Amino acid sequence: MYEQMKRDLSYVQGLLDGESGHRDHPDHKALYRLAETVDKLVEAVEHLERRHKELEEYVEMIDEDLDELELQVFEEEDDDLVEIVCPECGEEVLVDEDDLEDRTLEVLCPHCHTVLEMENLSGDESDHVIEDRERSVTDGTPFDGS
Repeated sequence: MYEQMKRDLSYVQGLLDGESGHRDHPDHKALYRLAETVDKLVEAVEHLERRHKELEEYVEMIDEDLDELELQVFEEEDDDLVEIVCPECGEEVLVDEDDLEDRTLEVLCPHCHTVLEMENLSGDESDHVIEDRERSVTDGTPFDGS
């Protein structure tokens, strides 16, 4: 595409150079200057297109690296997550295992925005306490955390 533009510009400049009798005429000077300006614009756009292609390749490489990093990070994170089922909508909510070590925990269901409150969570009992808490929310019995 750019080669054709350059050939066309060379042709126009050749025509302008061939008119030796009118070189001092203002119209001839304006056309010659316009042809030079268009030639510079074609070169600049060609340069920008080359740089754009280089940047696209670079961004694709970064995106691939980011994908690999995300896979590594999320694979590690998945090991430390505990699934809790929301009693209101049945949506699974992932909670970091480290958060379960707190005495109380409030989790917001991302689907129905219900606040799930869990109390007296500790180590191995956390799964049992979470199930009891879910049952107490659905059946109306008070939750004592034991």
